[in-house]
Amino acid sequence: MSRQNLQYLLVPDAGAARRLRRILAERSARSGMVVGTWSELMEWACRAYLVPETTDDDDSGFRNALEELEDAFWTESLSVAPVETSEAVKSALIKIVSSTDPTSDIGIAGLEGLPERPRRHLDDLFRLAKLLEGRWPQELSKIHSVLSADANDALHTIRVYRSEGNPRLTRWQTELIEKLNQDADHSEERHDEALPQILNEVLGSDFAGEPGSGLRVLQERLFEAVTDKGEVDTSVQWVGTRDFLQEAEVAAGMVQTMLSENPDLEPADIGLLIPDSFEYATALEDACALGGIALSGLPAERWRRDLGREVVFHFLYCRQKPAPAMALAICLSSPLMPWSREEGAVLAQTVMDGDYRLRPLSSTSRDGRFMLDQLRDGDSEPASLAKALPEFVSLLRGGEDLVGHIQQAKAAVEQLNDALEGAASVDWAGLRRTVSPRFITSGESPDFNLEGVTVWRESQEGWRTVKRLIVLGFAQGHYPSTLASDPVFSADDLGSIREQTGLAVSSPSEELEDRRLRFKRQLGAVAESVTFLVPRRDARGERQSPSESLVFMHQLFTGPDSADERVVELDSADDRAQVRHLALAAPASPQSPRTLHAEDLNFDRDLLALRTDKEGQLKPESPSSLETLMVSRLAWLLRRLEAEPLLWAPESADVALLGTLAHKVFEDMFRPGEVLPDSSEIPGRVETLLDDAIRRLAPFLRSSQWQVERRHFTAETIKAAQAWRDVLARLSAEVLASEAWLQGTWSGIPIHGQTDLLLGLPGDRLLVVDYKRSKSTSRRPRMEKGYDCQANLYRAMLESGGPKDDTDETLLSRIRSAARTGIVYYMLNDQVSLSDSVLLESGAVPGWQTLENDVASRAMALIQQRLGEVSAGEARLNREGDAEFFEKQAGIKPYALENSPLIDLFTVAGEAEEAQ
Repeated sequence: MSRQNLQYLLVPDAGAARRLRRILAERSARSGMVVGTWSELMEWACRAYLVPETTDDDDSGFRNALEELEDAFWTESLSVAPVETSEAVKSALIKIVSSTDPTSDIGIAGLEGLPERPRRHLDDLFRLAKLLEGRWPQELSKIHSVLSADANDALHTIRVYRSEGNPRLTRWQTELIEKLNQDADHSEERHDEALPQILNEVLGSDFAGEPGSGLRVLQERLFEAVTDKGEVDTSVQWVGTRDFLQEAEVAAGMVQTMLSENPDLEPADIGLLIPDSFEYATALEDACALGGIALSGLPAERWRRDLGREVVFHFLYCRQKPAPAMALAICLSSPLMPWSREEGAVLAQTVMDGDYRLRPLSSTSRDGRFMLDQLRDGDSEPASLAKALPEFVSLLRGGEDLVGHIQQAKAAVEQLNDALEGAASVDWAGLRRTVSPRFITSGESPDFNLEGVTVWRESQEGWRTVKRLIVLGFAQGHYPSTLASDPVFSADDLGSIREQTGLAVSSPSEELEDRRLRFKRQLGAVAESVTFLVPRRDARGERQSPSESLVFMHQLFTGPDSADERVVELDSADDRAQVRHLALAAPASPQSPRTLHAEDLNFDRDLLALRTDKEGQLKPESPSSLETLMVSRLAWLLRRLEAEPLLWAPESADVALLGTLAHKVFEDMFRPGEVLPDSSEIPGRVETLLDDAIRRLAPFLRSSQWQVERRHFTAETIKAAQAWRDVLARLSAEVLASEAWLQGTWSGIPIHGQTDLLLGLPGDRLLVVDYKRSKSTSRRPRMEKGYDCQANLYRAMLESGGPKDDTDETLLSRIRSAARTGIVYYMLNDQVSLSDSVLLESGAVPGWQTLENDVASRAMALIQQRLGEVSAGEARLNREGDAEFFEKQAGIKPYALENSPLIDLFTVAGEAEEAQ
C-alpha cells in the first residue's frame, strides 16, 4: 500500500505564500500541494516522521550549561543580564552549529588561524555544545530528530520545491530538505517540473513597469553600478512629510484622489508598503477608516499591556525598601487595584508630589486600606515576601474585562513563590526577571479581502501585484530594514571564520543583500508608479534622515546634485504644487468663535476672585505666587486654575528636593527657645536630622546607588549649619519662630507665607530669614537691580498682620514692639548672608553682605501693575524677549516660563515690555 505524498513549495514569508497560493488557485493546480515557510515545513516534517512535540526549549538546562562553563566569554555578562546574554549565546550557538555537518561530532579544524576574539568565542561555543550532549535548542533539535528518523517509519513523504537562495538556508536546513527529497524519490510520486517555474515567477526578478520609465529604472538597476542615467518622470516621486501620522493621512488622501481621477482603477490596484511597525499599522488604519477606504492585508495584530505581571513586577519594587516613587505610583494607578481609577490617580499623584505616607482617602474601602498596608510594608526575608504575595494578589480587582489580567498576576505570584521556596535570601533582581511584563498579542490575522487597497509589509514579499504603490516610512533604518547587531560575532569575525574554517556562516552583507533584493522585488511588482513618503521626524518628534536607499536611487537619475533635493516638501507651497495625487483641503479662512487679541486674553472678570473662601473673600497670595505673576501672567493663571501639567518622572536629587531637606534640617536644628548647639555637636545632629528627613521626604536617597550624593550633601549641610550657628552667635540673635506662617495685606490683597526663620536682635529689632540652597551670585544680582520680592513680602506681612497662630503672646509682643524689621537671605551653598539692613553686629559676621539700595522696589512695582491687570480680567501673554529680560536685566531665573508648554506656545513676538 503506497503512502500519501506531499508536495511542499517553500517560500521565505507569508506574503510570498499568499501570492503563490493565488497563482496556484488561478491555474487550478491539483491537490496535495502545500505552500509555506520554513517553520511550517518543520511542523509537517515532524508530524510525518513522528517526532514528539516539545512545548519548551529547556531554557533552564541551557542556562545551567552556560553557568557551568567557567571563564567563557559570556561569564561576566551572564551575571549582569542573564536573559539577554542567554539569548545572544543561544543565537550564536545555533548559527555556528547549523553551519556544521549534522551527521558528525561538533568540532572543526583551522581555529589556530583565527584572530583571538573569534577563536575564543568559537572554542567556548564548542565547549558548550559538548556539555549540552545533544540537548540542542528546539530549532536544532527538531532538524536533528528528522534527520535521524527512518524513512520507512514516516507516515508520508514530503517533496520540497524551492527557489535557490530564497530563502537562504543553513547547512542543517539544506541537509533536511535533501533527506526529505531522497525519501520522496523512493515513493511513487513523480517530480512536478512546473512547480519550480511557478516559484520563480513569485520570487524572481520580473519587472512590471513600463520600459524606459523612471519606475523601470528603479526596478532594474537599484543597488547596482551606475553606467548611464535615466530621467525622473511621472512614474516616481519622493515626498517629505512631518511624521508617520501625516504620512498616513497623505497616503489615504492620495488613494482617494487616484480613485476619483481614474474610474478604471480599482482599490486593489493601489498598494501601500509599510514598515513592520505597530504605529504605522494603527495610523494607516485610522486614516483610511476616516476616509472610508477598505484595506486588504493590513497587519491587524494588536498589542495590550500585561497588567497582571506588570502590577506584580512593580509590587516587588514596592516591597524592596526604599521603594521608588514611580513603582508606587504605577501600582496605585493600576486598573487592578481595589479602588476606582480616579482614586488611584489621586493616590499616585500624591506620591509623585513627594508624599510617601500612602494615607487612604476618605472613600477608600477596607480592601483598599489593606492594599495600602501591603504597599507600605517591606521585606528582608523570603518568608515574609512569600506570605505577602498571595495576600497582595487576593486584593486585586477589576471586573469582568480584567479577569484575564488577574489570572496572569496569580500565575506570576505562583512562579515567584516557587522561586522563593527554600531560598536563603531575597534575590530581588532575579524575581523581577521572572515576572518581567511583556506585551500580550491579540493574535488577530490580517483581512486579505479582494476589494480593498493592497497593503504590503516591509519584511515580506508583495502578496499581489499592483499598478500604483505608496511607500510609507521611507526613512533611515528602512528599505532595507537595519540589521540587528550581533553581540558575539562581528562581520569581520564571521569573515575570518568562513575563510579559515570553511564554515558557511551567514554574514551581515548577505542578509543585507537579501533585504535589498526583496525591496527590489516589491518595487518590481508595480506597473505604473511609486510614491515614496519621507517622514522628517520619528515617533518621538526627533529629526531623522531619509532611507539610505535614496542615495542609490539618486545616482540612477539626472537632476539635482544631492539626493535630498529630490524630496519635495509638503511644508512648501511651491513643492506641494509638484506632488501628484495629493489631496488638498479647499482654502478657507479660519473662523474664531470670538475675537482674540494677539497679546492678551480678556476674561471680563476679576481673575483674583477665582480663589475665594467660604465667605467669598479672596484667598491670600503667597510670595512665590506673586513672583510667578511678575514673570508670567499666563503661568500664574494656569496655576490658579490648576491647569499645569502633572508630570511623572523618576526621583532625582534636584535643587528643589535638596532645598526642602536642608530647610527641614535647619528648622529642627535652630528651634525657638533652645540654646544654640555647640559647633562640635552639629555634624552628628545634621546626620541624624537629615536621615529622618530623607526617610519621610525622599526615601530613595537611602538606597545604595545614591550613597555618594547623600554623603556629599550631608557634608555641605554640616558646613552650612556650622557657619549659620556662628552667624546667630555673633548677632546675639534669639530664634523667635521657625517655619512660621505669617499673614497680612499688601496692595489691597491678602498675602501669606511661611518664613524660614524669625530672629529677634538686641534693641527690639527683627530679622526675617529666608534660606536659599544656592550661591550668593545667583541671588545678589536681582537684589542689586531691585527685583527681589520674597523677603520684602514677609516684612509686609509682619507690618500689616503677623503670625497666623496668634496664641503665642510673647511672639506677638515682640513683633508689635519691633523698632525695625530687616531681611536676610542665607545662601547655604557658599555661606553668605545677603541683607538690605545695616547692622552694627554684621561687621563681625563673616560672609555678611549688605545691599544699601531698595532691593524690592522694581519687583513690587511690577507685581502691583500685574495685579491691576488680572483684577481687570486681563492676562497678557509673554513676549519672546521676556526670558532674556528677566535673566539678564532683572537677575531672575524665569522658571515660571517652564511651568507649562502652553506658555511657550502662546508667547508672542516682541521685546519684553519692561525693556522698552
